[in-house]
Amino acid sequence: MSYRTLEDNELLDLVKLSDGKAFDEVYQRYWRKLYALAYYHLKDSSEAEDVVQEIFVSLWASRERTNIRSLYAYLATATKYAVFSHFSQPAGKTTSLESLMNSQDVTLSPADSRLLEREIRDEISKLPEKCRLVFRYSREEGLCNKSISEKLNISTKAVEKHITRALRQLRVQLKHFIFFW
Repeated sequence: MSYRTLEDNELLDLVKLSDGKAFDEVYQRYWRKLYALAYYHLKDSSEAEDVVQEIFVSLWASRERTNIRSLYAYLATATKYAVFSHFSQPAGKTTSLESLMNSQDVTLSPADSRLLEREIRDEISKLPEKCRLVFRYSREEGLCNKSISEKLNISTKAVEKHITRALRQLRVQLKHFIFFW
């Protein structure tokens, strides 16, 4: 059987059955595109490679329980969120959720994009008030921790804890979309 001639959904069915050769074909088919997407945002070859590696490790680890409709859209979205996760690290750069959602590097169907954005917005709205405020100031307005602490009259450490709590809650609640966090 030639795996190169199989459609993505056929490959996914085989991957679910732990077919290593089908997984290798998925990897060969998409690793360059995902690497380019990660590198475009991260500007670091090693970090981009790490992101792509994590995505494929997670895909293999969750192969039996995933329900993916569009393989490339799923992998590209996972890459975008891995980049988002990288930027959300305290020592890393910050970026807004909007800029990642509206990136032109990945084309999701309008319905999938709206659904994903709605899920994220809903989860952010469920955060405790101060945590939500800190998260929005940090991620949507791009304020640094010191500015947020001054604006809300809380310590910088409290700002960091709120951001960590928000990201942890988002990862848990959105795990069906963001399988690798």
